[in-house]
Amino acid sequence: MTRKRIPYNKYATTYDEQIRILLGRGIAIADENKARECLADIGYYRLGFYIFPFELTYPLLDHRRSHHVQQGTTMEDVVSLYYFDLDLRNILNRYLSRIEVALRTTFVYELSTKYASDPYWFVNPLIVSAQFIADFPGAAYNAIKKRPTIKRHHLKYVGQYAPAWKTMEYMTLGNLEVLYDSLLSDKDKRIVSTHFGEPAIATFKSYMTTIREVRNACAHGNVLFGMTLTSGIRAGVACPSFPAHTQQTFHGALRVIDYMLSKVSANRTNDMWDEIYKATAVLYAKSPTLRTLIEAQTGIILPQKSDKNASVLKKIYNVIRKNW
Repeated sequence: MTRKRIPYNKYATTYDEQIRILLGRGIAIADENKARECLADIGYYRLGFYIFPFELTYPLLDHRRSHHVQQGTTMEDVVSLYYFDLDLRNILNRYLSRIEVALRTTFVYELSTKYASDPYWFVNPLIVSAQFIADFPGAAYNAIKKRPTIKRHHLKYVGQYAPAWKTMEYMTLGNLEVLYDSLLSDKDKRIVSTHFGEPAIATFKSYMTTIREVRNACAHGNVLFGMTLTSGIRAGVACPSFPAHTQQTFHGALRVIDYMLSKVSANRTNDMWDEIYKATAVLYAKSPTLRTLIEAQTGIILPQKSDKNASVLKKIYNVIRKNW
């Protein structure tokens, strides 16, 4: 049933008006000048995404939603959650880049060596779908051919496309995902998936979708810790036992990221978790009441040894965040 649309009746507000709204919703603000600085830095609308988990009716978004928050919620809690999410995006973005490069390299090496006589196998109708070939110029190559490296290639060589190892260097994760889906042979798909230890094609495709969506969330500054994936992650090697409620959550996505990164480098996986645990411990040192929310939304369980370092990490936090 289609909901009846209504006229939009909200208008821009000043920082002082925004503070009054926050106070009216139950958020404790100890320092209004500091709160005003946060609103000027982050923005009222963006900060609202980090107030949402504190609402009494969370996670409801329909007519039952109330903007009033749980008793004891402070502005400091909300801002701390914002900075934790920012830290998490920055951390994951670096390691997702490693996974993206590894995916691209696997595609290029495995399929280019299999089809060594055809440097343009990615537009060969015997290898990929006709629809992919028809869409490829508009969906990808018109942008790719503007790259200086590809421009130089076309100035020197004839042909509509540069070879796979040049072209695919500039394909996005989304382009790679569509290419994977468009391979006509399951054997070709499995060449890529088994490189990462996952023989099930549909499961590996769900991993690629997850990596792309989290990468995009990181790149565009979207809320990460409470994100919902567009489709469920399939149970497989990365997640052999997968509770249904985590299949479209950041909790599930983090398990996939951990698995895929471990196939690239065990050392980098350890580095990623060290950084995540440090950022989480910093958050708890500032706002210990957020532990239950973070554990439920992300599945991040802080090791005991990190808890012991909380006082040290709090000092680090105070240096980094002293002006927020």
